[in-house]
Amino acid sequence: MMVETTAGMPIEAEVLHNYFRNLVNHFFKILPIREQNEESLTTYMQSLQAELLGCKGLVSAIQNDASYLTLLSILQYLIDNPECTVREVKREVFRAISICNKLKAQYASK
Repeated sequence: MMVETTAGMPIEAEVLHNYFRNLVNHFFKILPIREQNEESLTTYMQSLQAELLGCKGLVSAIQNDASYLTLLSILQYLIDNPECTVREVKREVFRAISICNKLKAQYASK
């Protein structure tokens, strides 16, 4: 099955499936960076946000997907609130991972 892109070149649905699988790892990586209070956390999350926005602009199927917007919103919250406790970050990271897994399943079937 193919997924349409705004570039006019369709991609295999499996590529999108793999992207969401990798996205789980990208969100999970936020946790140890925060737990270790690394200064690179904001830069890492901004880079991830740029990637997510780029994907949203490229892949037609996710442009209006509310779950994808939720991922972006979680990331924006974490960027805007760097003083979040580790507990809050953990909660939101695992919520984002759950959404990624649902999106992975959703787009694997298309």
